[in-house]
Amino acid sequence: MRTQTPRDVVVQPLDERRYALSIDGIVRYVGTEEECQRRLAMLAPKKDRADQDKALARLGRILR
Repeated sequence: MRTQTPRDVVVQPLDERRYALSIDGIVRYVGTEEECQRRLAMLAPKKDRADQDKALARLGRILR
């Protein structure tokens, strides 16, 4: 099974305080700019396994 990587991940402003994180043109998350940038960092392809592990741990803390 081959995994697909998102081709187009974008953070777009909606209004003064809300931003949207869209993947391939589909909005996946709406929140503050900082939250969207954090999620963008988690979704960005990384070569370093340590960075991936940190992002996964951060996501686990957010979802609790």
